[in-house]
Amino acid sequence: MKKLFYFLLTFGITTHVIAQSSPSQTPPILAEHVYGKNAIGIQFGTMGFGAEFAQALKRDNSVNLRVGFNYLDVSMFVTPPITVSLGDGASDLDISPKVKSLQIDALIDFHPFKRKSFKLVGGLAYGTGDSEVMAEPTVKTGKFKFASDFEIDAQDFGKANLKVTGNKIRPYLGIGFGRAIPKSRVGFGFEMGAYYSGSPKLALDRSGVVETLITDANILSIQNNVKNYAFIPKLSFTVRIKL
Repeated sequence: MKKLFYFLLTFGITTHVIAQSSPSQTPPILAEHVYGKNAIGIQFGTMGFGAEFAQALKRDNSVNLRVGFNYLDVSMFVTPPITVSLGDGASDLDISPKVKSLQIDALIDFHPFKRKSFKLVGGLAYGTGDSEVMAEPTVKTGKFKFASDFEIDAQDFGKANLKVTGNKIRPYLGIGFGRAIPKSRVGFGFEMGAYYSGSPKLALDRSGVVETLITDANILSIQNNVKNYAFIPKLSFTVRIKL
């Protein structure tokens, strides 16, 4: 009986000592939650304001998927019309820009250096919205002067409305700093790159004297001159929260 008592006592003490000396381990489910494989973020930049959701594709967070959107409305920053002086005694023109766009991104981040936040970014975007600019005389009655010695009735000047469109599907390449899944609870990111939207397509609706001054041949010539402007630059800043 004494031998059994001493055995149980020795076993209990040994088990207690081992339990105290062994490092505590987090259950797998809790460990996965603490690790944090997802994050959300808000961003602003040349593409407007937006939000994103990030998902880690590798456990070390070296490869991440980001899905998000950006919305831009120029009227948030500029109140039309913008009065432009033609100089040399000419009358003024009112320029009314109208730029609204909504873009959805699906991007992959790759961190080539595990201990650094530098990343390479690539993916696709789907964009909607076109750019329009309308021009008309500031003075709607009386005389409109093209120069100090040449004038017409303001009502005869007419209007010009220029519309610029590009491809809706836009490949993207860029570089940046900051992890899509922050190491701490909150992280920050900076990114720069460019979307390929194809050569811009121009359409000009005009009336009055403007229709005579600007012909279809002029529009075609302008389009040929801007055909190489096929990229949309991106510069963005992001604040992210790890989930």
